[in-house]
Amino acid sequence: MIPITNSFDLIVLRCLSKSESSNASEIAERFDRSRPYVRTRLITLAETGYVRTIGVNPRFQAYELTPMGAAVVRRVNAVVDS
Repeated sequence: MIPITNSFDLIVLRCLSKSESSNASEIAERFDRSRPYVRTRLITLAETGYVRTIGVNPRFQAYELTPMGAAVVRRVNAVVDS
């Protein structure tokens, strides 16, 4: 497992855990970040296996957690909730 070094990546993973899927624009709007920045973070998370893409058109891709991404969210939530 590749460690997550960007704290915003954890925010993105937690956001994806609360919805079935989401795209960069929705996440960017929710957290007041630029869409290109969020898209870059999502691409990095996909390359490292924490999320996967849904759809074939890069401009309209949605993302969802992989089992590995869901495990990270469970661990983060356990720490936050304790």
